[in-house]
Amino acid sequence: MKARSWLEWIDVINEWAGRILSFFILPMTVITVIEVILRYVFNRPTIWAWDINIMILGAFTVMTGGYVLLKEGHVAMDIFVPRFSLRVRALIALVTSVLFFFSIGLLLWQSGIAGWESFLMREQLNSIWSPPLYPLKMLWPIGVFLLLLQGVAKLIRDLNDARSKEVKNQ
Repeated sequence: MKARSWLEWIDVINEWAGRILSFFILPMTVITVIEVILRYVFNRPTIWAWDINIMILGAFTVMTGGYVLLKEGHVAMDIFVPRFSLRVRALIALVTSVLFFFSIGLLLWQSGIAGWESFLMREQLNSIWSPPLYPLKMLWPIGVFLLLLQGVAKLIRDLNDARSKEVKNQ
């Protein structure tokens, strides 16, 4: 399989993860509205709404990192860099990718340990309702892995851009 098709495959996986997880916002909103109405109109708050929203938001946050990288949506300090040529921008990205891969490697390692330990002890959220927390913690390494894959795709593209002869801004 060619490198180009691998890059497209990674992009498609993260694109679909982002699209599917974007629908998680709807149940969070509905649950919040229901909770507000029950709490402030009927004086009957639930014991589950906050916990469910924590878990939905946690899954949404951790599983969309690769999608956000694909769409170049992470916070960036773009004061000088956009003025550089494509090749110089790619070289800067290659230098900073060392920090990215070090951080993501640590995060993958630690989230894998945390997810596995949580699964083994069948960890629960520390609340009145006390739902299982381990499924959410087991999503962490999956989400970090998707981010790592997208980082690899970006690295390969940056290497190609750094080798290009293009010198104008794009």
